Amino acid sequence: MFPIQIIETKMTPPSANLLALFFAIFVAFGPLSAKEPVKATSLRMDDILRMAWENQVSLQTLKLQLKTTNYDWEKANGAYAWTTEAKGTAKNTTNFNLPQYAIQGTRITDNSLQAGINKKFSTGTTFGIAVIDNRFETNAGKTQSSSGFSSFAQPSYHFATVGINISQDLLKNFFGYQDRLKLATARRSSSIQRLNTLDSLSKSLVNSLIEFWNLSLSEEILETNSSLLGNAKTIRDIYSKKANFGFDTTGDIHQWNSIVLTATSAVKNSELERNKNRRDLLASLGREPEENFSFLPVLIEEKIAVTSNYEEEVHTALEKRYDVRASLLQLKNSEDNFKSADNGLLPKFSVGGTYNFKNYDQQFPQDFYGILGGRFNQNTAEFKLEYPLGNEIAEAEFKKAESEKRQAQLEWIEAQNKVRADLLSKRENLTISYELFLEAKKNKEESKLFYDKALSAFRNGRGTSVILRNAMDAYVRSQSNHSQSLITYNIAIVQYEISKGTFFEKYSLDPEQLTLLNEEENK
Repeated sequence: MFPIQIIETKMTPPSANLLALFFAIFVAFGPLSAKEPVKATSLRMDDILRMAWENQVSLQTLKLQLKTTNYDWEKANGAYAWTTEAKGTAKNTTNFNLPQYAIQGTRITDNSLQAGINKKFSTGTTFGIAVIDNRFETNAGKTQSSSGFSSFAQPSYHFATVGINISQDLLKNFFGYQDRLKLATARRSSSIQRLNTLDSLSKSLVNSLIEFWNLSLSEEILETNSSLLGNAKTIRDIYSKKANFGFDTTGDIHQWNSIVLTATSAVKNSELERNKNRRDLLASLGREPEENFSFLPVLIEEKIAVTSNYEEEVHTALEKRYDVRASLLQLKNSEDNFKSADNGLLPKFSVGGTYNFKNYDQQFPQDFYGILGGRFNQNTAEFKLEYPLGNEIAEAEFKKAESEKRQAQLEWIEAQNKVRADLLSKRENLTISYELFLEAKKNKEESKLFYDKALSAFRNGRGTSVILRNAMDAYVRSQSNHSQSLITYNIAIVQYEISKGTFFEKYSLDPEQLTLLNEEENK
């Protein structure tokens, strides 16, 4: 490879021998270097979020829960749906053959078919229509024993009835006052569940994002430790050759053997951690844990400046943050529950009436012909008043509602203060984490310069392995610290968006399209 030269043998100073030795070793091994990590497919933050949104098992579960959060509203509103009913009875009576049954009959058939429709309105009104056909037949005056009462004999008749019933709640539920409060409360309760689920959804998405980044960081740590191991082996081999030439009088080879063993353990542990993070992430994405998965997250390095108008951000957060909106709805619910409990101290009073149109004929449906002519009608009117003596249940409900209203007021004040505190912390965290990232980036650059100079000095025989090792360790670890600070800065960006309530809007995700209660929230 190199031309053979005949060199005259003569005594040289030890420093010259050492320099020649290091030169030969660097020709053979090449320069020491801190290896740059080898990365795979690039994924932006938007890509990672959408991958988690579409595949993360925990997110799919939360999205399914989101579809059922209107349960309370549907259940309460279902009480005001139209209901239909149909029923029939067949009644046959056989009496003793006694004189007192001569007029009534000893065999009586009384069959009826009924169909109707009813509805309860949120105005406290109950309305119903019923249609009844009744077939009646008796043997009165038709038997030999009752021949003296033949004038009472009658053929089979069908009696038709069309009845209209209406009632209205007053006092406690004055024209549906209490019913409307309960409906509004149920509607808000569904919205609260939806908002709480959306809040969990946003936090789960952030956790998924961090899981992706943690996998990338564990890859980075593995590369760092592998680089440290490779460089330690190279220096160890240098000292091994130095010892073979008789220049290692201090026994540095043993120190570097120990360093190589320590670095080997670090590589194995970091590889174990990387594999665990990869399997956990794949399992959470609903994939096989053995699947090969590697990616490069494209992280934001530009400065994201916080706005100077802090009060405007607070206003935005109070309008958009799911936890704050849920707290406000809880306050409104407590106020309506208090009104309902206060109204519950009144007596329950209702008025109503029924208007029945009747007709008859020997055949069906001829018995219904002309039924609305008003020839045979039946009218009723009624009222009902209920009030428990002592009314201890209503008084207990009132005290409970009053206490819950006060608690909700305190929690609403606390929620607003927490928003301010959280927003201040996230603004500060965003600024500081960016400054730390710049410092880590500068430290990486300075460590690289230090390492390059130490390597050059060591190559020329002027430096020591201790200085080179420290420079190598500082540079490689500055790479890891740079990656960690960049991830921390990106987490701060996401947390800042969450604190403002603009996380989904920022990354063009619209989980609220899965529910139909958006317009109900402020009613």
